[in-house]
Formats: sequence, C-alpha cells, structure tokens
Amino acid sequence: MIQRIVDLVPFTIGEIESFSSYCGYGLQSGERVGENWYSARMRGARKFLEYLWLFYEGQYSRNIQQLKAAKRLYERMDAGFKLYLKSPYKGDRKDKIGLTPELQVKFITIIDPDYSNKSNPWKSSKVKWRNYIFLLLLMLAGNRKGETLLLKLNDFQLTGRRKYFDILKNTDVINYPRAESPSVKTYGRQVELHDDFASLIEHYIVHVRKEFEGWQRSSYLFLSCRDGNPLSVQTPNSILNELILRHPEFSGLLSPHRLRNTFHDLLNQALDKKFKGASGLSRKIMKAPIQEAAGGWARNSDMPDRYSRGSIQAKVAGLQVLLQEEILRSQENKQ
Repeated sequence: MIQRIVDLVPFTIGEIESFSSYCGYGLQSGERVGENWYSARMRGARKFLEYLWLFYEGQYSRNIQQLKAAKRLYERMDAGFKLYLKSPYKGDRKDKIGLTPELQVKFITIIDPDYSNKSNPWKSSKVKWRNYIFLLLLMLAGNRKGETLLLKLNDFQLTGRRKYFDILKNTDVINYPRAESPSVKTYGRQVELHDDFASLIEHYIVHVRKEFEGWQRSSYLFLSCRDGNPLSVQTPNSILNELILRHPEFSGLLSPHRLRNTFHDLLNQALDKKFKGASGLSRKIMKAPIQEAAGGWARNSDMPDRYSRGSIQAKVAGLQVLLQEEILRSQENKQ
C-alpha cells in the first residue's frame, strides 16, 4: 500500500469498496462492527492516506503540471472515500440472507429468456440469454461476481458423463481489457453441472455468444454487446438494477452477492435434510466441510479434516446437481 502512495497511484473505487467491507468486520471475531467503529476506521484510513499523499506529492513541487496532476488523482481517490463514508452503514444488517422462496421462483421466472416472457426487462435475445446464464451461475452454482466475469470457454466441460466447470484462483489478471479487473477471492474449485444446466450453457456458447460483435477476439464467456470485450466489474449490478426498475418488489433485496447467498441458503437446507437424523453438533460437523468446499472457503477448524477431500467433493457434486435440478425443473413445471 505504501509503495502505491509513494508512486502516487490512487486506489480504485473497487479497492475502496473492498476496504470498506473489510472495515465493517472485527479482525478477531469476524462479526460486523458498529457504525461508530466502522466510521472511525474509514476516517482514520482516509486521513492517513491524505498525510502520505501530501508528503510524497511534495517531490513535484517544482513542476506545476505534475503537481496539479497529482492533486487531481488524490481528489478522485478521496471522493471514493467520501462516498463510502456518506453511505448508510448498518452494523446489524443481514448481509448473508438470500432471496425468500417466493422471490426465488419469481426471479427465475423473470430472467427466463424465452421470447414470450414479457416480464424479462432486457431487450435483445442475446442479452437476455447472456444475463440468464450469468445470473444462474450466481444462484445455482454459488459463484461470486468476479469469478463469473473471469470464466473462459475452456473452463467448461459440457459433454460426456460428467459435466462441470473450473473456477481458477489467479493471483493476477493480466489480459482483462477493462480499467478494473475482477478477482477470485476464494480458493479455486470445480463446480458440478446438472445435464439441463449444462445444456443451457452449451446453447448460449454455441448459438448465442457468436451474436456478440467481436466474439472471436475473446475467450471470456460473457461479452459486452457494445464492444465485444468481457463485461466490466459494474455490469452485473447494472443488470440487476434494470430488473429492479421493472420489478420494484426486489428493491433492496437483490444483488450479485444476494444471489450467491441464495445458493448457500439452498445448500444449507439440503444439508439439513440430508443430516436430519443427527444431533445439532454432529450435523454442524458434517455440514461444515461440504459448505466450505462448495464456497471455496478456507477451513477454519480441524473438524473438516475428518473427511477425505474426495469424499467431500463427491458430496458437494451431488448436492450441486440436485439443487440445479430442483430449481430448473420447477421452472419447467410452471410453463
């Protein structure tokens, strides 16, 4: 961080957003902190960066143009901090709650790309299909937004007996042609696909993706309809905001992370059914390694070590396919 300031390279709005999230949790407990503690952290960081920036900015004091440029860069970064300081922060908000069962059904119905679906908020067929597959990967596979943006064609195995895709943990994304690159925050993992879900993804790749201008230039799965480049980090949120404008009942309840949370709600319910005969503690012990593997999370106790990695992955794969089948088949039954 210090070297960034020495070089007068400001933090991006995405980095400030990530830092804002970091400030919202206790270092030891992992629980959300109160509003005052959050504000104190953000203000302290902002003042510290201001001091460092002004100190190293002084090296340009004899060059008025470079000094002005440095001040503009700082003002842009500081505006990001002001934005998150002004944003309402609620230390007790339920960030990890997904969509209710009723809204899950409605959401899947709305994003259906069928031409006869009047509730779908997007205009062209290719955009409807792109958004459909993207959002299903968040909700039915538990992907993070950044993980989904970084998916490439060769990450998918859509034929044969076993169908799946890989989420790869890359330390650097060097060929993402956007001002801000997405990142994979979790461990890499393999996500199993139900045959129906794999068929939908294959249809998008084979028939729809090539309708995007410049599709041959990029190996990324999801492309912009404007320039054929991979989607920007902000696009998934904009996609959902369009949906919310048409369907205000989702206001305040829908975001990429909420859809990932919905997957983990569904997974938790499936695990409760699977281990319903066990005691509370035993059930927690049995659920933990499966949830961690499905989410790409680090193991935070020695309990998951009681399971072999292969056994855990087999259970995860079975549950992933089961959840996808239940959601997709319920949609078919409604039609």
